Amino acid sequence: MPAGFDLVVLGSGVAGLSAAVHAASAGQSVLVLTKGELAHSATRYAQGGVAAALFDDDDSPELHLSDTLAAGAGLCDADAVRVLATEGPDRVRELMAMGAEFDRTGDGAAATLALAREGGHSVPRVVHAGGDATGAEIERALVEATTATAAEVRERWLAVDLLVEDGRAAGVRAIDPSGAEVEVRARHTMLATGGAGQCFAVTTNPSLSTGDGIAMALRAGVAVADVEFMQFHPTALHHPSMPRPLLSEALRGEGAVLRDQHGVAFMADEHPLGDLAPRDVVARAIARRLIDRGLDHLWLDATSIEGFSARFPTISNACHEVGLDPTRDWLPVAPAAHYLSGGVCTDLDGATTLPGLWACGEAACSGVHGANRLASNSLLDGLVFAKRTIDAIEAGKDGPDATGVMRGVTARAHAPAAAVARGDATRTDVQQIMTRDAGVLRDAASLERAAKGLATLPGPSSPDVQNLMTVSDALVRAAIVRLESRGTHTRLDFPERSSEFLGRFVFAGGEPGFVPLAAPAPEPAR
Repeated sequence: MPAGFDLVVLGSGVAGLSAAVHAASAGQSVLVLTKGELAHSATRYAQGGVAAALFDDDDSPELHLSDTLAAGAGLCDADAVRVLATEGPDRVRELMAMGAEFDRTGDGAAATLALAREGGHSVPRVVHAGGDATGAEIERALVEATTATAAEVRERWLAVDLLVEDGRAAGVRAIDPSGAEVEVRARHTMLATGGAGQCFAVTTNPSLSTGDGIAMALRAGVAVADVEFMQFHPTALHHPSMPRPLLSEALRGEGAVLRDQHGVAFMADEHPLGDLAPRDVVARAIARRLIDRGLDHLWLDATSIEGFSARFPTISNACHEVGLDPTRDWLPVAPAAHYLSGGVCTDLDGATTLPGLWACGEAACSGVHGANRLASNSLLDGLVFAKRTIDAIEAGKDGPDATGVMRGVTARAHAPAAAVARGDATRTDVQQIMTRDAGVLRDAASLERAAKGLATLPGPSSPDVQNLMTVSDALVRAAIVRLESRGTHTRLDFPERSSEFLGRFVFAGGEPGFVPLAAPAPEPAR
């Protein structure tokens, strides 16, 4: 293979920049390609924090593991979750050593990390920064750490497709800021491109979250799984602004209560954890009420929270910008597309079915999230598996082992992606179809409408739209064949969870194939 970089990293969020820092620090030649500005990834929008069992008094990695398995509705890979829970505390401490400053309680030498509790967590274990600006602080620290290394950064470059030579990843074909197509060659390629919330019209994700890495993998025949599990955050601020301002789950951890249009607090009737139930439970409870009652929003009552503006300054500012005072007003909320639990299949070291290609963060399906991500596990996921990936590359690893999600997943012959004719289909065209027919609540009729609608769209007007169409098509096809309700995937025509679907629908160059879990995690009580 012609000379190039040791590693090209696609994406500049927590996963991509963590990988770049570790790789450059190990002496690898590293290039980071980001489609926007270096510091403007989806990571910076994260409010709640990072979940990790940092202290032994009331918490432990085993308890964190148990909470994660319960939220994942039986589809987590237990080995991957154990890696996340046990290695997570060291990665958080490492991030702090890089300069990330998390909120503390107390003064001076007696100050300790402030811990919040969010939905699905048994105990407070979420560290946060700036009250509700954790993602921005983590992004700041990682950008500074990256620029302090010898890693090269190219902003406003869009990776279009993977280069595959002799059955191995060889880099990417990309579009530079001038619009020219350029081949970027590398011994190793990392997909850290984030999620695909822009498949839907109402989302908390920024405009750059168009599923680029997942779409490139799908076109190249690299195994992708669990894309039917799009997590809808239950409490996005109901307002025309986009991306929708996120009202963090930490609000409910501090005592905020969901209420219907009559002021009735309803979550206690839905789940033993009430307002702190896992996100899929809360999103379904809200969505059903909106549909049954012909409403477009319900209410989050956070008026009981003392010192609101100091604890949640970002949310306070967002509310005041639209004329709301969270200390006096109930806040209008509705679900919004937030996080894709699936992605490119990886083993426990981030290796995909294509040698030389790695994935981590939201673009990956590592098995830690299952059918529904536990709150504040996403930033930890990026930190943990980015480090493992670079360690594996340094050790000479080149392809996947039969560990984690990769058990039972087989590779296929990889071929270059076929060219796609350009047309005039827009982002809005895709979003309208997906929001109407493939949202929180689905059934066979709606999903078939979505499939037909996507199939009859003209060619994409841009590479971004092509990626949205590719990921949306996979999401709908997987949702059609999963004839059950599990985690974030709710079928009105198949409302129960079924043991027949205790596994993953995997794309590897064709229709989704079902791969049973090799070692099923314990099924939690519903």
